[in-house]
Amino acid sequence: MKHALIIFLFTILVVAFYSYVGQMVPQKVTYPPKTLEIRSDLSTDEMVEVGKEIVGGKGTCLTCHTIGSDQPTRFPDLENIGVRAKSRKEGYSDVDYLAESIYEPNAYIVKGYNPGMPPISKPPINLTDQEILTVIAYLQSLGSTPTVTMQTKLKYAQESPTGGKSPQPQTQPAVSAASSAPTDARGLMKEYLCVTCHNLDAPGRLVGPSLYDAGKRLSAGQLYESILEPDAQVAEGFPKGVMPAMLNGVGFYDKVTTKELKTIVDYLASLKGTQ
Repeated sequence: MKHALIIFLFTILVVAFYSYVGQMVPQKVTYPPKTLEIRSDLSTDEMVEVGKEIVGGKGTCLTCHTIGSDQPTRFPDLENIGVRAKSRKEGYSDVDYLAESIYEPNAYIVKGYNPGMPPISKPPINLTDQEILTVIAYLQSLGSTPTVTMQTKLKYAQESPTGGKSPQPQTQPAVSAASSAPTDARGLMKEYLCVTCHNLDAPGRLVGPSLYDAGKRLSAGQLYESILEPDAQVAEGFPKGVMPAMLNGVGFYDKVTTKELKTIVDYLASLKGTQ
C-alpha cells in the first residue's frame, strides 16, 4: 500500500511539472517571422535609421557582432565596416560584399573567425530584401557614406527594389511546427540558432558559455529555467540580456512546443563533458 502511494504521489508531481512547462510554452502554429513595413520612397538617411533598428532587433546581429569593442566575439566587430567592405574581397564593391555577407555569409570567412553565421534572409530571422537594403545602408554608414537607395538591385534579391515580388518569392508558406521542425535536439538547436552562440562539442566559449557539459553542471529544472528565464541565473563572465534578445529575435518563445523544449532539455541533460 505504501509503495502504491509513493508511485501515485510521484505521478502527480510529474504531471504537475509538465503542466507548468506547458503553460510556460505556448502550443501554436508556426508562421514566418513578422516583417517590417518599409516604404519604397525612404531616403538613404531614413534607411540608415531603419537598418540600425533591424541590426539591433529583428536581425539579431548584435548577438554575435559588436560595434567598437575589444571584447572577443563570435564574429567580427563591425566598427568601420563601411570602409573595410570596399577592399575586403577582390573584385567586389562594398555593396556587393555586404550583400554576400548577409545572403551567403559563409562564402567568405574573415581570417581568424570560423564559419557559422546563418543567412538572415532565411528562416528563422527571414529579413526581406527591403530590410536587407536598409541594413546595408546602416553598415555603410559605419565609417563611410551610404550609397544604396530603395531602388538598388542586389544580386541575391528575390523581390523588386520597390517591394513587389518576383515570380519566385522568398515568402515561406505557413506550416505547423509538428510538420516542419526537426525532431532531433541538435536539429532544433540549429533551427533556433542556439549553436551560433553555444558550443556543444567542446569546452570553448562562443558568445555564450559552452554546453559541452551542461548535464553535469545543471539539473533538468535549471536547464528549463535557463531557457525560459535566461536572465534568472547568468553564467559568470557573461552579460544579461543577450540570450533573451536572441531567443526573442528568432521567435523562439512563439514557435517552440513543449515537446521540442523537452527534447532540447533532455539532450542537454545528457551532455556530461565527454568527447
